[in-house]
Amino acid sequence: MPRALLLTLAILTACTSLPPGPPTEPNDREWNLLAADYAWIESLRKAQVPMPPNASRKQMIETTLANLEKIRPSLDAFNVKLSEYYGRTRDPRAAQVMAREKVIVGDYYYGVLSRYEGALQEYRAALAFDPNNTDIQKRIALAESRRTVPMSTFVTVKNGMKEDDVRSLVGLPREDWIKQVVQNNRVYSVWIYPKEDGGASAIYFDNGVVYHTNWNAAAPPAAASTK
Repeated sequence: MPRALLLTLAILTACTSLPPGPPTEPNDREWNLLAADYAWIESLRKAQVPMPPNASRKQMIETTLANLEKIRPSLDAFNVKLSEYYGRTRDPRAAQVMAREKVIVGDYYYGVLSRYEGALQEYRAALAFDPNNTDIQKRIALAESRRTVPMSTFVTVKNGMKEDDVRSLVGLPREDWIKQVVQNNRVYSVWIYPKEDGGASAIYFDNGVVYHTNWNAAAPPAAASTK
């Protein structure tokens, strides 16, 4: 038999004897291992330090960051395995978990940082993994509504309201849109909200109680440039 033919047969035999690659279809063996890892992640979350009642913005951010740092190594390792498995198998169970993790990050942007653009980015990424999830769709709509403050909502804020009342009505501004000064043992603060026209409104507090509101606290850029 010619040497070339022998070589070809040897190569073909070697190829057919190679072990099969990892599965490309959803399978319970791999998924059950991932589910066990995720259950561990969830147990770490449940053991986290709870948010203090009526927490300040500073406390909210510090508590959230501290909790995230505790689970980050385990979560990062899990996400690598989950992404690899989903990339091979397109298992809808993995897609739902990936969507849920995006929602959790989006909720940090929404509820802790009040950075609604960041929240929308995460929520929309979650919806791409789980397109029929109505809860994610509601989150997107809510984050869209918080990007700017409408006059109809702003006018419901009245003098004498406390910070928690205002937070429930118009939300909490992002951290760099809250200004504060202490004078004569009193804490004066202003919460600034962007408007749809590019301007800004403001709510003023004296020791945590509203004493003034201004719908036109800052003019839109176009209007300001003409002055």
